[in-house]
Parts: sequence; structure tokens; C-alpha cells
Amino acid sequence: MDQSQQKDPVSVHDFHPCFVFGPFLILFLYWAGSGIGFTFAYFEEYVNWCIPHIEGCTSISRTGRSGTSFYIFKFSMIPVACFTFVYWLDMARWNTVNAPTRQVLDILPTILGCLGAIALLLQMVFLGFDCGICRTIRSNSTSMFFLLTFVAQWLAWNRIKKKSKQPWIAMLYLILCLLLTIELAMFIAIPMLVENSRAIENAIAWRASYLISLAPAVSAFCWRRTKGSA
Repeated sequence: MDQSQQKDPVSVHDFHPCFVFGPFLILFLYWAGSGIGFTFAYFEEYVNWCIPHIEGCTSISRTGRSGTSFYIFKFSMIPVACFTFVYWLDMARWNTVNAPTRQVLDILPTILGCLGAIALLLQMVFLGFDCGICRTIRSNSTSMFFLLTFVAQWLAWNRIKKKSKQPWIAMLYLILCLLLTIELAMFIAIPMLVENSRAIENAIAWRASYLISLAPAVSAFCWRRTKGSA
């Protein structure tokens, strides 16, 4: 047995995700799809021009309801939801690499994350259809997507900080979680303090969704190297 094996007795199998580029496609498709969709919605005069992440002139939902943007959102965001579901399944498989002892805590973020991905899928499927049940599903699924993913990412960070060899990955993921926490806290508090807060709420939703879509790409960097790997 060589010295490296003596120093590191833990045997770790290489992790191979179901879809290597899935986390990065989530980031690309969400940012590109929402940005291009907003641009088309503006040129087709469905929304006013602004920087929605700051000014909140329109909601994400309204941006993708009509015209060309309707199809852009469908063809970009539905794959995002599917890739997100696979990503959380990969996170569960990655968590088992070192045979963790607290298996319930390791699988919980995947359960919540997959449920959040299903909520996002429902939101996108019913986006653009104007019926009573459609609006209800969109509203509830949006709330569930943000809430479930928020909790899932915090739980995932607890695992990432223990397994990641590169400290910057855990630190950047923590920053994303903290920023998301601030955004959601503002989303809850501001309507209680400001009478007409719709624009502020829209801007928060834009920023929060971009933070959520960035997290999988960040965490995927620690899949290749984990503590205890050869």
C-alpha cells in the first residue's frame, strides 16, 4: 500500500451524473429563454421595456403568456424543469458516494428539489392559458417552486460544504443561498410595508429565479472532486 492510500483510507467511487451538462443547460436555458422571451414580448408590445430584475415592470409569468414569447418560454423552461428534476436525482446519487450515515438528511434535498421541479413544470405547462384552474395552478406552483427549492438548496449546501475539496464552491453556493434568503424575506416583508409593491415583488421574483438557476451549475463543479476521492 502506498503513502497516498495510507493517508486516505476512504475508498470513493467516481461519480458519473446521468446528464453531465444538465446543470449548465439549466443556467443557459433559463437565462437565455427568459431574456429572449422578454425581448420578443417587448417588440410585440405585450410588455414595456425595462430591466425587470431592477424595475419590475412585468412579471416573469406575464412575459411568457403571449405571442412569440409564449413558445420561447415553453421550449426553454419546460426542459429547464426536466433537467432540474434530473439534477436533483444526481445530487442524491452524489450524496451516496461516501456512504453517509444520515441518509434521511441526504435524500431530503432531492425530494424537495424534485417536487420543486414538478411545480415549475406545472407552471410552465399552464402558462399562457387563461382559465380559472390554470391561474390557480400557476399561482400555487410558483409559490411551491420557490419555497421547496429554497429549502432544498440550503440542505444541499450543508452536504456540499462537507464534501467539496474546493472551498470556493461551498462559499459561492452559500452566497447564493444567502442572497436567495434575503430576496424571499423581502418578498414576504415588503407587501406589509409598502402599499403598491407589485413592481418590487416582480423584480424580486426575477432575481430569485436567476439565483436558483445558477445554483446547480455551481454545485456541479464539486461532483468531480470530493473529500476522500483519490
